[in-house]
Amino acid sequence: MQRCCARRQRRGQVLTQLLKVDALRTCFATPSGVFPAVDGASFSLPAGETLAIVGESGSGKSVTAMSILGLIPSPPGRVESGRILFKGHDLLSLTEPEMQRIRGNQISMIFQEPMTALNPVFTVGSQIREAILLHQTRDPAEARARAVEMLRLVGIADPDRRYDQFPHQLSGGMRQRVMIAMALSCNPDLLIADEPTTALDVTIQAQILELMRDLQRRFGTAVLLITHDLGVVAEMADQVIVMYAGRVVERAAVAELFDRPLHPYTVGLLRAMPVLNDRAGRLIPIEGTVPPPDRLPPGCRFAPRCAHVREICTRKDPALSDQGAGHEVACWLHLDYADMGNPS
Repeated sequence: MQRCCARRQRRGQVLTQLLKVDALRTCFATPSGVFPAVDGASFSLPAGETLAIVGESGSGKSVTAMSILGLIPSPPGRVESGRILFKGHDLLSLTEPEMQRIRGNQISMIFQEPMTALNPVFTVGSQIREAILLHQTRDPAEARARAVEMLRLVGIADPDRRYDQFPHQLSGGMRQRVMIAMALSCNPDLLIADEPTTALDVTIQAQILELMRDLQRRFGTAVLLITHDLGVVAEMADQVIVMYAGRVVERAAVAELFDRPLHPYTVGLLRAMPVLNDRAGRLIPIEGTVPPPDRLPPGCRFAPRCAHVREICTRKDPALSDQGAGHEVACWLHLDYADMGNPS
């Protein structure tokens, strides 16, 4: 966390907003009606910084990323309202051919499961080369050389040989490195990383995170990190937004969020983190589950799981309010933080 704060201080206060999402609402049609998976999400990401989106499965993290990339399957889904400004241009106003020129070039994505994201019938090198040929050069030899160089940059030994191998011939960690090489092959301004270390063992996770940090420093790429792992957030992020049932419920700098969590849901997520020196290995779970979009409770969506629920919580959904130090929270209890306790 000190690393993140120091980096922000070095950059100063004037930061260019590369991405700005404003009141994004993405809905899906079901047999019982049309319901929001993302409901009014707003946030911004400066150039070169890392913003983490945190929350349980079903909170709307991946749908937010797919909305930015224009990859929401329609039907049954569609972006109903809001704006997604990338370099000042609203991505929602672009045609599909215009989005194709941005997707994989200026905005790239590392998908959650590389074995399903990579095409099993093509070599890994040809899949990296395809993006380079589409966006960077028409010369096959130049594209191959660039693909081999990217494999080398992500730490894959003997990249010339690995270029001609198929995904099933590589380990899980190596496939994830291939995904990173593919995502960064066109020097994107924005990299969206959706659970980039899921299903990897702890040692490989650490290597992948260190690789992402190194490549971010090298290329100056902004990163939108989607994760449920707060340990990864502490290691990687500058800013954090916490999502629950499609809504942003808390937003803060990473050190501020860990030092002073305000929303009961954020407090619960932090309490559920494993503690290295806790010999009993005790975790404090959050009771219940995230409600599906077609069965959202009235009022605050976290109220049925909240130990601090009040009568107003069951009637009215709170808006984000400024708590100082750039820290925002959507909770009727935000003035009673001392009564909520700290997860330490």
